[in-house]
Amino acid sequence: MLTLMHLSRYHTVKRLEDMELNPSQAGILFILNSQGRLSQRQLAQKIGITPPSMTVTLRKLEEHGLIRKEPDEKDQRVIRICLSEAGKECIEKLKAIMEEMEKILFRGFSVEERLLFRRLLLAMRENLLDSKDFKGMDFKTIIEKTGPPMGMTSNSGHF
Repeated sequence: MLTLMHLSRYHTVKRLEDMELNPSQAGILFILNSQGRLSQRQLAQKIGITPPSMTVTLRKLEEHGLIRKEPDEKDQRVIRICLSEAGKECIEKLKAIMEEMEKILFRGFSVEERLLFRRLLLAMRENLLDSKDFKGMDFKTIIEKTGPPMGMTSNSGHF
């Protein structure tokens, strides 16, 4: 399982590098795509990095034209971050990378095998959530403590 995780991460990171992105930047783009305009502080909390690190990351995304900074309509002191048109196009490319990865991973699998695999993964997730380490925690809290997988948000529907 660990080898599979390393191989898939390598494949994905290589594709991101081709796009001049890193996993953290891709995660920010996905969060903005799913949640809309957010403040720098909100983004830093969601992705699990410090505000100074977020400043550097956002500067790079802005230099590539993938995000825009806009003043909040109600509080001009607050700057909201949102996807630019180029950022929205980049999201489509990132989704295509994820689809490509899925095709590679499931090559040669029948529909029944895919469904069985999904059921088994969901069962494993439930087993972990039922373990003593996670008792009393909801999934949102777990994601906040560990950070979402690259490009995923807590409400993305992925296991």
